[in-house]
This record gives sequence, structure tokens and C-alpha cells, in this order.
Amino acid sequence: MSAIARQQRVKGEAFLSEAETKLGKKTWLSSSSEQKYEDGAELYQKAANAFKVGGFFQDAGEAYSKAAGIYQNKLKNGMEASKNLTESGHCFKKVEPKKAIASYRSSIEILCDAGRLTQAARLSKEVAELFENDEDSAEDSAVLAIESYQQAAELYEMEQQKSQGSQCLAKVAELSSAAKDPPDYLRAAEIYETLGKNCLDSNLLKYNAKGHFLHCVLCHLANRDSVGAGQAMSRFGSLDYTLRESREGKLALELIECVDSGDSEGLATACFEYDRISKLDPWKTTMLLAIRNGLEGSGDGLDGDDGEVDLT
Repeated sequence: MSAIARQQRVKGEAFLSEAETKLGKKTWLSSSSEQKYEDGAELYQKAANAFKVGGFFQDAGEAYSKAAGIYQNKLKNGMEASKNLTESGHCFKKVEPKKAIASYRSSIEILCDAGRLTQAARLSKEVAELFENDEDSAEDSAVLAIESYQQAAELYEMEQQKSQGSQCLAKVAELSSAAKDPPDYLRAAEIYETLGKNCLDSNLLKYNAKGHFLHCVLCHLANRDSVGAGQAMSRFGSLDYTLRESREGKLALELIECVDSGDSEGLATACFEYDRISKLDPWKTTMLLAIRNGLEGSGDGLDGDDGEVDLT
């Protein structure tokens, strides 16, 4: 332990002791009681700050939580409670993600009640990312991450922050199709279609529409629905006349044709040609494996020994 860390621990423990002494005193007047709780909360905050500077994030998180409890239950100050719960979450995030999630969720509830929807949305996204990175219970975590990203998207939409909302919706679609077991390809396809159409309404984002439309088609094909994929491409072509001649559009049409004809070799060739120019990311690889599984009953031949797509 460094000298600075030892110094901060001593300071933090001193503030904790002072806070407990202050809060343990009996008072008879309401004004005195309120001052006592204000002083106690402030001392817990000072303790938390000292612990945080010293790198004692567990202790810092606990101290912020105690300050939040006083602000919420004794002083009826929701915004200060939310502020301390958020700080508690930031500290717990480094050492105990489940406690971070609990702190963030409590803060989100307060922020929503106060109409601070943008702040609530940011924390909902934080919660989603924690669930997404939780490897202990991957299946349940994927579902919980989806729920939190959906909540974040809805909160951003309420505040007219469409870009941030779209990013969260894209994560909902990604996890629904590639992480959830069983996958919800239809939900993902609907989201990607909506995202693509929304992009066409913006001159800055319209070039992103092709990527979303390709994702939508891949979800339909992974769902073993080439008819739905073809119908989607017809809709998209009428909305974006440049789609069919783009790399994304050409790949989508080739894949639909290969699935319709049961041509797994043609599917691999189409992917190889696309990959030469635009590298296939992990999500597309997962979808292409699902599509090929539907054609052959196995994924052999699409993934190599190193886990990358083998398109030769």
C-alpha cells in the first residue's frame, strides 16, 4: 500500500467515525435533527471521497450509499440521494458490478421521478453494459442487458435524443439476435428495419441505412425465412434506390438467392467476396453461421480453427 493510499484510508476511517458519532447523538428539536443528518451525510461523502482517492472502491461505494440513504430517507432530498447513489455505482463498478447495478437502478428511479430522463438514460445504458459484460450468468445477463438498453432507448427518445436512442436500440437488436438463447431474430429484424428507415430521414445518417437493411435481411435468413428477407429487400429498394448496387445490397441479394437454391458453396463465395472489401464483424459471422446451419444442418466450413470465418 502506498503512502498516499494509507493516508487516505486513515482520513476515510476518521470521517466515518465522526459521521457515526454525529448521527448517534440525540436531538430534541427538528432543526437540530436536520442539521445532524446534513452533517452526517456530508461526513460520509468526505469519507467516500477519501476512500476513492486511495483506491478503496468498496469502502467508497459503501460510504456513498450511506450518504444517499440519509439524503433519501431523512432529508427527503432526492437529487442529492441520486447523486450519491450514482457515485456509489461508479465505485462498485470497479469491484462488485452487482452492487453497482443496484445503486444505478435506485438512482434511475429517483431521476425518472424528477424528470431527469437524460441522466436516467445514461445510467440505464451503464446498467446494460454491466449486464452485457457479466460472464457468470451469460444467458440471464443477455436478457437483462436487452431490457436495460430498451429502457435507455425509450428514455432518450422521450428527450428527443434520437442518435443515442438509436445506438441503444441497435444494441437491443444485436443482443436479441446473437446473445439471447433462443435468438429473437424477428424482433431484431424489426428494429434494424426501423433504424434503417430512420437513417433515410437524415442527410447525415442516410448512408448508414444500407448497413441496417443488410442486418435486417441477415436476421430474416437466420430465421430461415428467405421469403421475408426478399420482401424486406423489395421494401428497402423502393426506399433507397442505391441499395441494390451497393456492397450491402448485393450481398443481401446473393445470400437470399443462395438460401432459396440451397447453395451453401455460393453462400460462402458471396461472403468471401464481401469480406475482401469489408471485413465481416463478429455479429455478421454469427448470423452467417446461423444461415449456413439452416442450409446444411451444421456450421462446418464457415468457421476456421482460429474462430474466424473460413470462406475458402
